Amino acid sequence: MCGIVGIFALERERPVDPALVREMADRIAHRGPDGEGVRSGPGYAIGQRRLAIVDLAGGAQPMALADERLWVTFNGEIYNYLDLRAELEAKGCVFRTNSDTEVLLHGYRAWGTDLASHLRGMFAFAVVDEVAHEMYVARDRLGKKPLHWTLHDGTFAFASELKALHALGIDRTLRPEAIAQFLALRYVPDPATVFAGVHMLPPAHWCLVKNGRVEPRRYWQLEFGEEHESREVWQQRVLELLDESVRIRLMGEVPLAPFLSGGVDSYAVVDSMTRTLGRPVSACTIGFTDPQFDERAAARESAAACGARLHEEVLGPEELLELDWFADTFDEPFSDSSAVPTYHVSRLARRHVTVALSGDGGDEGFGGYRRYLFDTKENALRRWLPRPVWGALGAVYPKADWLPRWLRGKRTLQNLGSPAAVAYARSVSAHLPEEVFAVLRRDHHAAAGDPHAPLLRAYEGANARSPLHRAVATDLATWLPGDILVKADRASMAVSLEVRAPFLDHKLLEAAARIPSAWHFAGGQTKAFLRDTLRQRLLPAALSRKKQGFSVPLRSWCRGPIGDAVQGVLDDRLLRDWVDPKHVQKLLQRHRSGVGDHAEMLWAVLVLARFLRRWCA
Repeated sequence: MCGIVGIFALERERPVDPALVREMADRIAHRGPDGEGVRSGPGYAIGQRRLAIVDLAGGAQPMALADERLWVTFNGEIYNYLDLRAELEAKGCVFRTNSDTEVLLHGYRAWGTDLASHLRGMFAFAVVDEVAHEMYVARDRLGKKPLHWTLHDGTFAFASELKALHALGIDRTLRPEAIAQFLALRYVPDPATVFAGVHMLPPAHWCLVKNGRVEPRRYWQLEFGEEHESREVWQQRVLELLDESVRIRLMGEVPLAPFLSGGVDSYAVVDSMTRTLGRPVSACTIGFTDPQFDERAAARESAAACGARLHEEVLGPEELLELDWFADTFDEPFSDSSAVPTYHVSRLARRHVTVALSGDGGDEGFGGYRRYLFDTKENALRRWLPRPVWGALGAVYPKADWLPRWLRGKRTLQNLGSPAAVAYARSVSAHLPEEVFAVLRRDHHAAAGDPHAPLLRAYEGANARSPLHRAVATDLATWLPGDILVKADRASMAVSLEVRAPFLDHKLLEAAARIPSAWHFAGGQTKAFLRDTLRQRLLPAALSRKKQGFSVPLRSWCRGPIGDAVQGVLDDRLLRDWVDPKHVQKLLQRHRSGVGDHAEMLWAVLVLARFLRRWCA
């Protein structure tokens, strides 16, 4: 795992200063404390900060083939590199190292722009062809590893983190639509960023920079459908793929350990890891002094069942509320508060290992979110009555006692009165458009547009039929790369820890996308098929435990120190350029008096204020 940067002149004759690339790399040194390197040539320079994991002695970068025509800088892991190496050696390729990095060089020479489709792993990389003066950049299928890019002063510049691009003096003009989307969703969706001139290469895309042109192309998309084989056949297939996914993620020459919470997914990873290695493993968990959010007891039960040694750390309000690292770590507005415990569990793990395995992806692959279940039910019910009738029922809520208990919510009735795409966008959002525009200053409303627009495009463009698959396709295009994977990458790499997610192996996801949708919600339970599949391996108590999530006591914080911090930024000039301080003050007063729960919006406003002060002052 590493941090990569580079500048590629659109015209070969334009010189590139390697010292500038070195400065870019230094700004993300936390991603790679074990080594550094810069390669410059005609019209380009690329750099890297290395976290050494595979081929500690021979894997230094940037790396070239023997003739030094092709050079690469690479962030990530290629889990099938040994298979690819054997295939390339059969073609006559001669390898000089044992690293997965060298596979990219020989692979690009053999397969050209089709290289990314051969790879199984998490990656972002750039290959430069000095003779042809072209650069090939690619990002993994799900977006686990980031790649920001911009066109600046006649060059194509890229970096693992946006902060590195500030070394170029990029335009920091903010996009009103990005601010509105952040307030609605907690993150800024790909492929745009908060800055007008900076972009993300989308997941499952490669891009060839050649002859002054920049052309991103998609190379993979998850295909949904339903294959009606027996449950036993599907269960065996999923277990085999999970074990394989865990096994290939054990590659490397450094210590590794899994995260372990009280949930099913991380427990399944620890269990599979133990089976694969044939011995107990060490695992890491975070506890909280607030018992409502403390999952240590459940984690201990899971660890004991696997024979795992559990490293624990208990966090109180003082540790959790020390947030000086937050704006430096997330150099765009990002208000998923679970990033706080993610950072702390990563810091705990880094004291013991260099690589951690997580349970991320189990919910997306196997129907683990309650919103998937509700959206499926809403789609079934929407056909019963015309949409305007459902909307009228929302107006008489909560007097409609004849409705099923789970339906007795104003947002549910509003959803039933809305098109399916709009309903799902409303259910997955932290805040509805009307709530966003109440906070956002009026002079930004027209430019902001609909903050749900990225979700609507993803839902309406999903290559899926069932409601569950449309919802999953939407999350894979927005929520996963914009929130979950950003949180995991930035929080872990801030402490120089690599995190691998077996449930996000694309072959496992491809299989999960073919399982009959109804199986995931059997008995009205989320993730029912996976729970039943794991029943032969895991403790029954863990399989029946209510999903808790990796959360913090944000509501109470906003009545205390976070609320004080929000109060303290309301006079900030930069913040007042974007939000209505009087409305935020009203939300703060209501929250503190117990009239409503506005913790998510108050936290988002505080995050925005700190982002503006750190990156836009």
